Amino acid sequence: MADDEITQAAQLIAQGDFTGAMQIFESYSESNPDDPVGFHGWAEAALFEIQVNGNLDGKGNDRINEGQIAAYYRRASSMDPKNPEYLASYAKALLEFDRISMSVREFRKLKALGEELDDLDVSSHFYEAAKTLIDLIDLKTEFDRSNPNARQFIPVALEFAMLGLGFSSTDEAMEYLVAEE
Repeated sequence: MADDEITQAAQLIAQGDFTGAMQIFESYSESNPDDPVGFHGWAEAALFEIQVNGNLDGKGNDRINEGQIAAYYRRASSMDPKNPEYLASYAKALLEFDRISMSVREFRKLKALGEELDDLDVSSHFYEAAKTLIDLIDLKTEFDRSNPNARQFIPVALEFAMLGLGFSSTDEAMEYLVAEE
């Protein structure tokens, strides 16, 4: 029965019925409070709903509470801390909600998880995060990268870009940038 519910919710997401999927995941979480799948699924569906349909109602209020989305991602991630998808989704959502410092901490946890689990490649999550982080920095600072806020996070974005390209560290990537004489 649980697999049927998850499959039905996934089909609704594929069809663009994110709120329908959210309802199924909410019900699933109530019946299965120890299973992170429901919390993660609800948060994913809610984030898709916001990305596709916006989050403001006719009066200018949020339709879906971003804090609840982040809390559900965090809950799923804490319930299954070795699941890189849960951790990456949480970190990406924090970036989406302009919680940069919190997001960076979660991405650092993802990097540590990737190092801990040798057969796990988390690099793709970092490349996307680097681009999103640079876009956020540019918007927040009106493209003034000399701004102290920009200068705080540009090195992080560059590190994430290098990790996203498959380097294990910025030091490894820098070895290739040093000209040989």
